[in-house]
Amino acid sequence: MSLALKGQFALIVGAMREKKPVIHHLTNYVTAGDCANIALCAGASPVMADAAEEVAAITAKADALVLNLGTINTTKMQAMLLAAEAAQTKDIPVVLDPVGVMSSQLRLEFALKLLTAGLVTIVRGNYSECLALLERKAEGRGVDADGSVTDGLRVAKEGAERYGCVFAVTGATDYISSGKQALVLTGGHQLLTQITGAGCMTTTLCACCAAVTKEPLTAAALGVVIMGQAAELAAGFMETKDGPGMFKTRLFDGVYHVTSKWDVLHLDPERKQ
Repeated sequence: MSLALKGQFALIVGAMREKKPVIHHLTNYVTAGDCANIALCAGASPVMADAAEEVAAITAKADALVLNLGTINTTKMQAMLLAAEAAQTKDIPVVLDPVGVMSSQLRLEFALKLLTAGLVTIVRGNYSECLALLERKAEGRGVDADGSVTDGLRVAKEGAERYGCVFAVTGATDYISSGKQALVLTGGHQLLTQITGAGCMTTTLCACCAAVTKEPLTAAALGVVIMGQAAELAAGFMETKDGPGMFKTRLFDGVYHVTSKWDVLHLDPERKQ
């Protein structure tokens, strides 16, 4: 990682912890609490409202919008579309998590509707999900990624070029592309695959970063880096008697400590002047 990129990361985290941006989630009920807590640990302020009658108003007051397709239904899709349109009107970044689109035609078609309408700033998904968005067909089971990924960078670049937004394809190696630029990142820990919500929480972190910068490629990369470093830190905290449950608990502490470390505005108060 270059010194210039590290410097940008530090400034974004400092701004995030200083401004405490509001991150509006329309997310799935499996990991909603996890996403709210990870946003708080990073220094942001989560809000979760999915009633169609209020999503536009709440989105208009937010700094970023997360659309997570994990537990989708017709009512929630209507609310997501209204929220995304409100975000576009206010130039608010929208981060899409296309959970399980390779397994469901309903999810896939809705994700493509958002993408082709130009309503998405960042897509954060695993390889199988992002590949389904390119091939425009749902083929697969569950929501997990194919473990034999070899062309994640191609998928990230092609997805970004086709839909005009940043694609972050995450897994053992992470590939982030704006179509014109690309980053390849390594980090994290194998225990991330043993808990629910790792991807959803990473999406939230990308949104937290996007809320305070106009550079979505950098925001997506930083969200992924924070999760990777937090996972490594959480694993280091563990004792021999611990397992995935304690790892997940310590992951929140990891995000808190990682973002505290990156927070140059508070480490160097003169930077505020």
